[in-house]
Amino acid sequence: MDIRGLGYIAVGVANLDEWRRYAELLGTRPVPHGDGFAMKIDDRPFRVDVRRTETTDELAFAGWELPDAAALEACAAELESAGFALHQGSAADCDERRVRGLIRTTDPGGFTLEFFHGVVHDHEPFVSPTGVSGFTTGDQGMGHIVLGTPDIEASTHFYTSVLGFRVSDYWKPDGAEHDVVFLHCNPRHHSLALVPAGGAALYHFMLEMDTLDDVGYTLDRHEATGTPIAAGLGKHTNDHMVSFYSVSPSGFQVEIGCGGRRVDDDTWTVTQLTKPSFWGHRPPVS
Repeated sequence: MDIRGLGYIAVGVANLDEWRRYAELLGTRPVPHGDGFAMKIDDRPFRVDVRRTETTDELAFAGWELPDAAALEACAAELESAGFALHQGSAADCDERRVRGLIRTTDPGGFTLEFFHGVVHDHEPFVSPTGVSGFTTGDQGMGHIVLGTPDIEASTHFYTSVLGFRVSDYWKPDGAEHDVVFLHCNPRHHSLALVPAGGAALYHFMLEMDTLDDVGYTLDRHEATGTPIAAGLGKHTNDHMVSFYSVSPSGFQVEIGCGGRRVDDDTWTVTQLTKPSFWGHRPPVS
């Protein structure tokens, strides 16, 4: 399967106004979208769809990009062959996602996934309301998501054996029975990480900024406005990202970082991590 990257995600939230302010704080550009708004970070019409929900705030769906219509048809055939039920995206779905075609299924952890092709560009340049110079996307997709899944083995098999993701590395937290699995589908070290959990949950999504100054100024805005921070500045052992973790209005986290290393499948060797960070990423002192 020829998945090129994480194209977009949608999060259902209870308070759109709080999220709109938060989106601007992160340096993204809120744009009208559906019954809520979306976060624009590059030349795509949007990357994060923020929609109103009456239930618990959560990941509504993740959209994975394919190169063309033929690849989408092949994706559908492979998913059906593996026993996964498919739903064809309607014309209204495609209009809302700004794509030419999409299909939908559910992964073993219970997350809704969309597979799409043919982004319909709006040709509007990205201008950050807070002066962020840019976000690192392109051939690496929008960033990454970290998902808690109740069946880590089935989920890992699905993403690797069915969808064709490659393992980047593993990390087993102290006392844990199973590894956290980091997976890539393009040069980004990981577009997806799977965490063993009692139920399905979005742990965080990550947006990569172009410069360390962008990250530093965003951290300053958090401190100036009293926006909660889950973990301060640090550097990860796996993707070498220098980042911090912000607490979103919904409670799940958003990682803001820069300088992530790229994976070359011709030379990459999978390893086992023994700690998540070289330095930092400590919770704030209360």
